[in-house]
Amino acid sequence: MEQAQQIIRMSVQRALAIITAREAELGALDAHAGDGDHGSTMARGLRAANEAVAAADDGQSPGQLLMTAGNAFSDAAGGASGALYGMFMLTVGQRLDPTACDVRSVHDALAAGLEIISRLGKAKPGDKTMVDALSPFVDALGRAGEQGAGLATAWNEALPAAEAGADATAQMMARRGRSARLGERSIGHVDPGARSMLYLLQAVGEALEIVGLAG
Repeated sequence: MEQAQQIIRMSVQRALAIITAREAELGALDAHAGDGDHGSTMARGLRAANEAVAAADDGQSPGQLLMTAGNAFSDAAGGASGALYGMFMLTVGQRLDPTACDVRSVHDALAAGLEIISRLGKAKPGDKTMVDALSPFVDALGRAGEQGAGLATAWNEALPAAEAGADATAQMMARRGRSARLGERSIGHVDPGARSMLYLLQAVGEALEIVGLAG
């Protein structure tokens, strides 16, 4: 369990580092449809999540740590992004197996998180949302696990699917979120939520390598 706790803590730390470095990029993407605050919103939420995780009891399970991060993120970030990302982290944390850190248990938890944000956001693949990065990643992670890959290997093998999914949103017409009001004018720009989801997934991949999880 200690190794899994380290992965959660490091994932939140790496997510903040990556999002902070990409804050201006995410803001520029968001400015095409909204007020350009997606980068600052994500950074604010992740700073709060890091503070909450750092202050958490060492006895918390990995899932509880992620739930702590999700609650703090949601409260600090606010708005639609805070609600969706916060609920995603809460749901994944609730579903994580406290006794296992393998591909199957992590995949099942992520699938539950995907389901909840799809339902709350009323979004499906092709609607130009964060779902377009997360859904192909979850599918690819499951396939890698079925082929016998360990968690770290499976996770990093699945990242290209998330990147391709995020990139593909540039050619989509938004059907959900603030971009939906633009109609065809939303085509030509990557969805900021899909891009930030990709960065969070990349952060976990880095954490798995830093902590040194076998597989």
